[in-house]
Amino acid sequence: MSWLSDMMHKPGIWGYKRTNISHAFAIGIFCAMLPIPFQMVLAAYLAYRLAANLPIAVALVWISNPFTIPAIYFFQYKLGSIIMGDNVPDPAFELSVDWFYQQLSVIWQPFLLGAFICALIGSLLGYVIVNRFWVWKVRKTWRIRRK
Repeated sequence: MSWLSDMMHKPGIWGYKRTNISHAFAIGIFCAMLPIPFQMVLAAYLAYRLAANLPIAVALVWISNPFTIPAIYFFQYKLGSIIMGDNVPDPAFELSVDWFYQQLSVIWQPFLLGAFICALIGSLLGYVIVNRFWVWKVRKTWRIRRK
């Protein structure tokens, strides 16, 4: 593990500045919405490269956990099929991994389109909300201090 020691001392990946945290939220939510394996590895790599807070970026990937994945994936499919038009067939839904792999040839285009749109919008919203909340909180603290 000595090869990790230099990487773990990079400034910013452990910092709690506004930019580090808001970038971590954007990275974590983006990676959570992508239907790929090893989301945490991608989030850690992006957090390291962009000097975002590493623990927060990796932890936010767990938005898509085994309990929430069916609902997230179904929403992404429906969003993608709405954007692509009504000509996308709506397969009979069954909550199983086997069904998912059997229907993948039919649903992959609207599903990936919806996943990418959710990842972009979710990461942008996460970034903006954390940024604005941070600024609001700092201004509120300074107002209290002045009184």
